[in-house]
Amino acid sequence: MNNVAELLRLIENLLRFGAIAEVDHGAPGERLPAVRVRSGALLTGWLPWAGGRAGTTRDWNPPTVGEQVMILSPGGDLANGVAMPSLFQLSAQPPSNDPGKIARQYPDGGLIEYDHAAQVVRINLPGRIEITAPGGTQWIGNINHQGDMHRQGSDTQTGGSKTHNGKNVGSDHQHSGVQGGASNTGEPV
Repeated sequence: MNNVAELLRLIENLLRFGAIAEVDHGAPGERLPAVRVRSGALLTGWLPWAGGRAGTTRDWNPPTVGEQVMILSPGGDLANGVAMPSLFQLSAQPPSNDPGKIARQYPDGGLIEYDHAAQVVRINLPGRIEITAPGGTQWIGNINHQGDMHRQGSDTQTGGSKTHNGKNVGSDHQHSGVQGGASNTGEPV
């Protein structure tokens, strides 16, 4: 056995660049998610990929075929390697180059970004947002809304004023043309 050649192979395998060739999303309770990585002519066996968090807080953001990664192999043994995501490439560029933003772009074109320079969160989705919060939601600050609104349940307002097309429809609005008896009132003033 040539110890120098074996040592060089182990050193070369400590850190390798490659691209995701296959993704196995795993099966809960049966097998963990894994990837196979192509690095030059080499195709690895199934390797775990490093996620953002994997404790009591867990992330799920699986890599995709073609995504460039680095394989970290302790001791140079690729069988014990881990795919470390991810490296930008010309075909997969960052969603922003602005140092004042943190952004995540999704395959359908959805984009969520926090512009910490302007102190604004922007969400641009091709679909909709669903929020399930049995304890309720709380909004502090003004709300500007465009588009139709459909709602179910009661509507309670405390304080402030309420207008519709410039007319007061709040608790202190008045009507003109009021007559006693069975007549209807006029429009709000």
